[in-house]
Amino acid sequence: MRAALPFLALAFPALALAACSEDRREEAAETPARAAVYPAADGGAATGRFEISSADSGAVIVQEVLPDGSYRNLMDGNLVEIGTWATPEPGVFCTTSNGRTSCDEESLAPDGTWISVNVEDPAVRWIIRRLEETSEPPAA
Repeated sequence: MRAALPFLALAFPALALAACSEDRREEAAETPARAAVYPAADGGAATGRFEISSADSGAVIVQEVLPDGSYRNLMDGNLVEIGTWATPEPGVFCTTSNGRTSCDEESLAPDGTWISVNVEDPAVRWIIRRLEETSEPPAA
């Protein structure tokens, strides 16, 4: 029996370490991989505050794209839409709100703004301009 005790004393830490490693592998398998976040068309971060204007209707939206994967749209300082965002590939920005996903292809314009064209309806186009970050959030 004495010969078994040193073996157990050496084997127990190894078994405990193996169990911890197994727990970590299970946790890693359960944790979903965070999707890649590609830069905005201007090469800057996908997050920030943006002015989105429609060439057709004259509508102007301020969109706040947050690092937590959420966004909010404001018109005239009033909250008009919230949802989540993703960049599934370079040059594509998608939003999901109320169960509906919309994706736009974005390309840089010579003046530093960029053009956003809806993937499903290319007639829907927006001009996007990055806004300076402020310490005060706009009124919602």
